[in-house]
Amino acid sequence: MAPTAEFCGIDPEGMGQLATSLRGAADRLTAFSQEFEGKLRRHGISTPALREIADIADWGGTQVSMLHGRIDLINALGEGAPELGGGGDRSSLVRLPDELEDFEAARGLANMYGNDILVNHGGELQATLIHEHADEIAKLAENLQAAAAFFALLPAKARDSLPSLIARTGSKTAKKDLAAFSAALGAALRAPALVPAFAKVRNDLVKPTDKTTAWNRLALLKGANAPSEVRSAAARGLALDGFTKDPRQDRRAVGPIETKAYGYSSDLVAMGLEVLAGDGAAVRDAFTKMGGTDVKLSQVDKMKLFLDYAKTIDTGDEVADAFGRVMEAGTEATTEKAGQHSPAAAAFALDAIRAAGSFGDDLPTTAKDSMGVIAKSYVHELVSGGRFDKAADRTSGMEIPKHWEAFPGVTPAFYLSPGDTYGFMKTFVGEKKLADELDSTVARFRHDTLLAAARLDAQGNTDHFRDISMMFGDFGSVAFKTAKDVLGEEDAVADLARDFTKNTAGFFLGGAPIVGQFAELGWNITQAYIVSSVSDKWAASFETQVEMVAENRSDLAKRLKYEMAYLLHGGDCPASEPPKELVSETSGAIKTYDELVADAKRESAGGNKWEQVLQGKLSIYEGWMDENEYLDKKIEHSSRFQTSNLAENLLKTSN
Repeated sequence: MAPTAEFCGIDPEGMGQLATSLRGAADRLTAFSQEFEGKLRRHGISTPALREIADIADWGGTQVSMLHGRIDLINALGEGAPELGGGGDRSSLVRLPDELEDFEAARGLANMYGNDILVNHGGELQATLIHEHADEIAKLAENLQAAAAFFALLPAKARDSLPSLIARTGSKTAKKDLAAFSAALGAALRAPALVPAFAKVRNDLVKPTDKTTAWNRLALLKGANAPSEVRSAAARGLALDGFTKDPRQDRRAVGPIETKAYGYSSDLVAMGLEVLAGDGAAVRDAFTKMGGTDVKLSQVDKMKLFLDYAKTIDTGDEVADAFGRVMEAGTEATTEKAGQHSPAAAAFALDAIRAAGSFGDDLPTTAKDSMGVIAKSYVHELVSGGRFDKAADRTSGMEIPKHWEAFPGVTPAFYLSPGDTYGFMKTFVGEKKLADELDSTVARFRHDTLLAAARLDAQGNTDHFRDISMMFGDFGSVAFKTAKDVLGEEDAVADLARDFTKNTAGFFLGGAPIVGQFAELGWNITQAYIVSSVSDKWAASFETQVEMVAENRSDLAKRLKYEMAYLLHGGDCPASEPPKELVSETSGAIKTYDELVADAKRESAGGNKWEQVLQGKLSIYEGWMDENEYLDKKIEHSSRFQTSNLAENLLKTSN
C-alpha cells in the first residue's frame, strides 16, 4: 500500500476487542451450522446454505488469527510511541504509516535473520542463507518505513554484531551482503516519519559502547548514506569524542577476519572518519562538537590530533587516508567552485590548511592526495596567499587584511599568510602528480585572470594586468622555494625543465595552440623566469637540461615577453593592427613565440637555418611592439613584475 501523508492511527486495544467479537461470532456461527445440519440430516434434508455459514465461520477464525498477529506487530512497532491522549478507548492510539502489509514482510525477514539464520546456523550454510535473502534486504531500501520496521524488529544483539557475524562465516559475498543491510539501514534513517520503535534503534546506534560493538555499528553505517546529523552523532559517540578526550589509547577493535572481508580498518578512529567522509555538513558539525564541552581544543588542534595519531599507530595510513577525505568533504573541495566557496566550507578549509601546513612535508603520505585536491579548489586563496605587495606580515584569517588591495577575478574567501601558504604547499609538492595538477590549475587561473585584466585595462586607466602579473610572480617564487626545500635544488629545477620541454613540444606539431596548453606553458615560463632571477646557477642548469632535450635554448625572457603581448592583444589592449605575418590564419590571434618558432622550422626546409628565419620574424614583432608605446610599456612592466625573490628572503625562517 502506498504511503499516505494523512494521519494513520491504530488502536491495539480496540483491534483486540474486534478480534474477540469476531471470535465469538465465528464460534456462534459454527455452533449454529453444526446444530441445524444435524437436525436436517436426521430428516434427510441437505442445504448448501449451512455449508456457506460454516465457511464464513472458518473465515472469521482465520481473521481472528490475523488480527492477533497484527496486534502483536503494532505493539512491537509502536513501542515508545507517545500516547495521543483523549481518554477512554482512544488512550492507546498508535501512529503508524499506512504500510501494514509491508511491515508484515519486514517482520518475517527480521524473525528469519534474528531468530534463525544468525543464531541457529554457522559456517558455510549460514553464509549461504545470509546471501540467499540479501536481495530481499536490499529491496527494503525502496520502502523507507518497511526498512525502519525491519531494524526495529531485528534483535539488538544481531544488529550490533551483524558485520562480524557475516565476516566470520567466511562468506565470499560478505561485502555485498553487508552493503544490502547498510542500504536498508540508510533508508530507515532517512524515513520522514519514524516508526516509533525505530526511534530507539536510531538512538542506540550512536550511543557510546564497547569497542567491538562500536566498530560493528560504524561498519554498518559506513555504506548507509545516513543523514548528516546521524553520521556526526555516530562518529562522535562511537569513536571520535573519546579519541579527542584521550588520543593515547589504542583504538583497534576487531581482527583480520573483518578487515579482510570488507577492506575496512580495524581502527575505531579511522572508521569514525569513514562514516563522516563524503558529507561536508556532517564533517563540520562533528568537528565543531567533537569531545563536547570538556574539550577546550580549537578546531585546528583537533585536526592535528588525528595527524599526530596517524604517525604513531600501525593503522596510521588508514587513519590519515580517511582524515584526508574528511578534510576534502568539510572544505567542499569537490562540490563547490574555486573562488565561490561558501563561508562554512571556507572557514573549515582555512583551519584544515593551517593544521596540515604545520606538518609540511612530514604530513602522513596517505593524506597528501587530499591536500592536493583542496589546493586546486582553493587556488584563489593559495595564489593570493603568496602576495608580498600588501600586508606582507599578515596572519591568516577570514577577515580582509589591513591595506589589502583586491584584484579583479581573484576572489579568496579567506586570506593566507605567505608562511601558511608555503607550509601547506609543502604537504603535497613532493608528489609529482599532485604538483602537476596544481600547476595546471594555477596555469589556467593565471591565463584567465590576466586576459580579463587586460580587457579591463583596455577600458579604463587601470593597471590590473601589472598587479596580477606581480601576484603570480610572488606565488611562483613561493612555489619554487617550496619545491626546492622539499625536493632539493637539482630535482626542483629538473622537474621544471621537463615540464617546460613537454609543453613546448606541443607547439611544433602544427595547428593553433590549445588554450590549456598555452596556459600551462605560460606558467612554466613564469616559473622558469623566476628561477633565472633567483640564481644564475639554477638558470644555467635549467637551460642546459632544456637544450639536451629540445636542442634549442629556452629563451625565457623572449618567451615571457611575447606571452604578455599575446595576452594583452587578446584583451584588446590599444595598439595598431599587427603585420599579417604575425597573425595566425587558424585562430585570427597574434602568434605566440612558439608558433613563430614552429613556422621558422617549417620554412627553413630549403636549407636556411631556422634560427635566422626566426630572427626575421621576431624583428617584425619587435618593430610592431616598439611603435605601440602603451602596449610596449605594459609588456615590459608585466614581464618584470613576474620575477620575485622575496619568498627566498622572507620565508627563510620557514625552513
